[in-house]
Amino acid sequence: MRRRHFTQRTFVIGFGLVLIVAAMALLAPWVAPHDPAAQSTKARLLPPVLLGGTLEHPLGTDPLGRDLLSRIIYGSRISILLGLASVLGAGTIGLILGAVAGYVGGKVDAVIMRLVDLQMAIPFLVLALAVLAALGPGLTNLVLVLVITGWVVYARVMRAQVMAVKGREYVAAARALGVPHWRILLKHVLPAAIPPLTVISTVQVGTMILTEASLSFLGLGVPPSIPTWGSIAADGRAYMTTAWWVTTLPGLAIFLTVMGVNFLGDWLRDLLDPTLRQ
Repeated sequence: MRRRHFTQRTFVIGFGLVLIVAAMALLAPWVAPHDPAAQSTKARLLPPVLLGGTLEHPLGTDPLGRDLLSRIIYGSRISILLGLASVLGAGTIGLILGAVAGYVGGKVDAVIMRLVDLQMAIPFLVLALAVLAALGPGLTNLVLVLVITGWVVYARVMRAQVMAVKGREYVAAARALGVPHWRILLKHVLPAAIPPLTVISTVQVGTMILTEASLSFLGLGVPPSIPTWGSIAADGRAYMTTAWWVTTLPGLAIFLTVMGVNFLGDWLRDLLDPTLRQ
């Protein structure tokens, strides 16, 4: 049964794409052919090698003559780092607040859920603009924005899962035996409630990567000196008719990465959900 899951097409494709991106991020200093910040006025907007370019710049160059392949490789580091850090931060906050709201209930649940409603009522772009305008652009501040906007998803799902699990017989038996509430929550409730959160976390990595790219494309992400897929794509906005590859290729990297992460999320859902097993 387990071996069949690891031969599914969604796992093979998703794992392969994510593995390639992860390898690019880890080995960037060794696999990138050029310095991603090195500029050359003589090599501006060179096309990819398949369109008549040179092997020195296989994917062409941007408006400042920087090697596009090197910038995409180094950009994968920021995307992976931000995706994992923001999901870890948002997931931790959402797990704690959702578990407390679902298990304790009453006024505590009402306060946390109204906080969730308030968060969801604020448009993401407005909140991102407010936080980044107050704190300034930067890697840490961008992670903070993604955490602030992402924790509500985990909180709502965890609350619903905990409320469903805490009514089961073995939880009631533990409560009747006088087991402390914190121990019931940690030993009996959370292990049964966390698997759906694992699937959501996997999918949210792709969502966070896409969100970071969108903010960087708008100039609200990390400083311009740090290559990210969103900022690389933004560099080619004015050259779409003459040098379309500057925007298209980093966009393709975003597409493939998010697709790979989503495939892994679908595979993980099938693996952890007993109702989907045949």
